[in-house]
Amino acid sequence: MTLSGEDPAGIYRDHHTHPELSFQEERTAQIVADRLREWGYDVTTGIGGTGVFGILDNGPVLTVLLRADMDGLPLAEKTGRDYASTRRAVDRLGNDVPVMHACGHDAHVTCLLGAASVLAAERHDCSGRLMAVFQPAERARFRRQGDGRRRAVRPGR
Repeated sequence: MTLSGEDPAGIYRDHHTHPELSFQEERTAQIVADRLREWGYDVTTGIGGTGVFGILDNGPVLTVLLRADMDGLPLAEKTGRDYASTRRAVDRLGNDVPVMHACGHDAHVTCLLGAASVLAAERHDCSGRLMAVFQPAERARFRRQGDGRRRAVRPGR
């Protein structure tokens, strides 16, 4: 099943309602990995901590990489939307904090899932390799942990 057969707004709302802090994107990573596998991608999880790589190999012509950030921010959502986040989490310092998607990562994940589903469904019309990268911790800049971007490309993950 592709996202085109589902309500993309519903997928966005679900992700928006369930944000996760940097290096805590477990729920999001599981949903992403399950969807990619369902569509025929070779999936690797745990990249950079909680990241997901999906590869759809459909011939030797070219390789395209598409990337989305997954993490939310330690902010309280005050939009009043019916799908507003009310989540709380414990941050890296042990503080109980509110969590929301305030900078579009919920839309990034939704859009990349949409592109990945369409390209998998239409693979008979094109050739090449698609790498779908769902990066953890784009907003993190922790001295000991590093950021998700650097950890995702570091040898040994």
